[in-house]
Amino acid sequence: MSTTPFDDIRELIHKPVEPDTASAGEVREALLGMGREGDFGQLGDAAAWLAQWQGRYPPRVENPTLAMFAGAHGLTGAGVSLSDDSDTRAQVEALRQGRAPLSAIAAQVGANIRVFELAIEKPTPNIAEAAAMSEADCVATMAYGFEALEGLPDLLSIGVIGAGIGTAAAAVACALYGGSADYWVRPGPATPSVITRKRTELVNTALSLHRGHTEDPLEALARLGGREMAACAGAIVAARQQGIPVLLDGFATTIAAGVIHAVDPDAISHVVAAHATGRPAHQAALERLDLKPLVEFGFSTGGGLGSATAIGILKTACAPFLAKPMDAAS
Repeated sequence: MSTTPFDDIRELIHKPVEPDTASAGEVREALLGMGREGDFGQLGDAAAWLAQWQGRYPPRVENPTLAMFAGAHGLTGAGVSLSDDSDTRAQVEALRQGRAPLSAIAAQVGANIRVFELAIEKPTPNIAEAAAMSEADCVATMAYGFEALEGLPDLLSIGVIGAGIGTAAAAVACALYGGSADYWVRPGPATPSVITRKRTELVNTALSLHRGHTEDPLEALARLGGREMAACAGAIVAARQQGIPVLLDGFATTIAAGVIHAVDPDAISHVVAAHATGRPAHQAALERLDLKPLVEFGFSTGGGLGSATAIGILKTACAPFLAKPMDAAS
C-alpha cells in the first residue's frame, strides 16, 4: 500500500484522546456550590473547558505560552498586501527585543512569548503560479510547530505575523468550504477596494491552477496556505495529544484549525476562539467551526493580540476555584 507524507499527520489527527470530563464536572459542581452558576456564563464554560483539557481540578493558568509564527509569501508581489516582508522582520525583531505592544500584554498576563521565524528570507511561491509547499515541506513545517509545546505549557495561545497571510488563508478557506473568493477575501473596512479586488483575482487564479488537488484538506493547506499556517496546524495537533488547551487568534489561525477540523471534527475540541476580529471572513470561519469567541475585543486584525489578552480572561475564569474559602467567623 502506497503512503504519502501526510499519512503520519492524518493518523495523529485521528488518534483518540479522552478529555477529563470528571474535572469539568467538578467545575460545574463547584459553581453550583457557589450559587452563581448562571452568573458566570462563559467564564464558567471556559473554566470547565480548561479543567477538561488540562486534566485537573481546579483549572489554572500558571505556565502559558504565546507562540507567534512568522512567515513570508511570494504572493505579496502581486500587490495584495498593505505590508511587506520588511515589516514582518521588524515585527519579529520588536517581539524578540520586547519592544512590541504584544510583548507588554504577554508580560502582563505572565505568558512566555516564543517567536518561530519560518524562512522569512525565502517566501513561499506565489500560489497563483505554483504550490506554496510540497507535501513533505508541509509535513516538516507542521512538525516544527510541535516545538511550541516545549516546556509543556498549561495553555497555548497562537498567532501569526506576515504579509499576505490573510490572502493565503482565504484561498484555503475556499478549498475547505466552497463559496466565492470575494466571500472569503472579505477584509475589514480599512482595506482599500483595489487591494480587495487584487486579492480576489489572485485567489480565483490559484483555485483554478490547483483544481483537482485540494479536496484533501492537508493538500489544500500545502498548495494554498503558508508555513505559518502549517506550523499553527501542527501545534494544534500536538497540543491535543499532550492535553494542552489552545487559544486561537485571528483569521489565519482559525483556518489552520479548520484544516484539522476538516480531517476530523473531534480533533479541535481542545480549541477555543479567543475573539473575533472585524474581518467578516474570520467571523464566517468561526461559524463553520461552531466556535463562539470568548470575548469581543473589537480588534481589526489578529497579530496575537486577541489570543494573548484572552490569557488574562482565562486566569480570571479560574480565580473562583483557586480562592481559599472565606472564614465564616470573619
